[in-house]
Amino acid sequence: MSNAGQIQSLAHLSDVHLPPAKPLSLKAFMGKRALSVLSWKRRRSRLHTLQTAQAVMDDIAAFAPDVIVDTGDLTNFGLPQEFEQAADWLDRMPAPTVVVPGNHDAMTARARKQALAAWAKWGASAAEDFPFVRRVGNIALIGVCSAVASPPFMAYGHVDVEQATRLRRILEETRDACRIVLIHHPVIPGLVPWRKSLLGWKHVVDALKEAGAELVLHGHSHCATIRFIPDTSIPLIGAPSASQMSEEPERAAGWNAFLIVTEANYWRIEMTRRRMTENGEFVSSGQITSLRPRVSVQNIPAASDVFENPAMPVYQHAVCG
Repeated sequence: MSNAGQIQSLAHLSDVHLPPAKPLSLKAFMGKRALSVLSWKRRRSRLHTLQTAQAVMDDIAAFAPDVIVDTGDLTNFGLPQEFEQAADWLDRMPAPTVVVPGNHDAMTARARKQALAAWAKWGASAAEDFPFVRRVGNIALIGVCSAVASPPFMAYGHVDVEQATRLRRILEETRDACRIVLIHHPVIPGLVPWRKSLLGWKHVVDALKEAGAELVLHGHSHCATIRFIPDTSIPLIGAPSASQMSEEPERAAGWNAFLIVTEANYWRIEMTRRRMTENGEFVSSGQITSLRPRVSVQNIPAASDVFENPAMPVYQHAVCG
C-alpha cells in the first residue's frame, strides 16, 4: 500500500444558519416559511449570530485544513437571497469546501433546486447528481442529499432506494481512498425526534454495511455526538451548530478537526472537538482516534477493524452528555 505517512487535515462544521443580511422578502411570510420566520423572531435570532459563525471560521482558519466540509443548513428560510449570502460565505472559507444541503435549505422543492444551483461549485448542481464524489489526496468525500421539502412542523429528511444504491456503488468504487460520507440528517434513529429524523435511514445503513466507509459526518441535531453505524465500527459523528451559543457544552458552537494519517494497513483518523466557551475562546473538549483498515491491494488482506478508545470516555462526557 502506498503513501504511508501522508497526513491530511479536514474541518467539519454544520448548521451555520446565517442570519439574514437583508430584510426578508414577502416569500418568507408564506406557507411553512411563515412558521420559520415566527420561530426566528421569537427565539432563534438571539441564539444564532454572525459573530459566532465568524469566530468559528476564524478558528478553522487557524487550523489551516486541507479541506472543509459543511453538512448543511446554511440558511434559515430557504430564500434566494439567503442562497446568495451563503455563496458569499462559502467563497470566504479559508480552504476548499464541500457542501451538502440541509432541510432549511429545502423549504420547498424549488428552494432546494435553487440552493443546489447557487452552490454548485461546492457540491452537486442537481438532486439527481447525488451522491457525488470529491477527491482530496487520499480522501474521497461522498456527498449524500437528505434534504427534502416537508410539511409544517416537520423537518425530516429522506434518502430513497435509488440514491442508496448509487451510494453503495460509489463506496465500492472508492475503496482505495479514505471514504468520508457527508449527509445532513443523522443516519440512525434516536438522535433527533421522529419529526426531524431520516426516512430511508435503513437504505443508507445497508449500503454502508455492504460496501464500507471510514467515517460518516452529519449535522441537523445541533449537538456534538459520536455513535456508530449499526452492526459496524464506522464512526457516525455529528457537529453542533456553528453559530449557536448554548450553556450546554454539547450544544455550544463549534466544529470538529480531523487529521487523517495514511499508514501501511490503516487509516488513522484523529478527531478533536473544538468548542466555543461563553467568553468567546475556543477549547479542545475531547479527542478520539479511529483506526480503519485500508483496502487490500495485490492480494494483501486488509487489516481488521480497530478502535483506539482511551480518550473515549472523556469525549463522551464532554460532548455527548
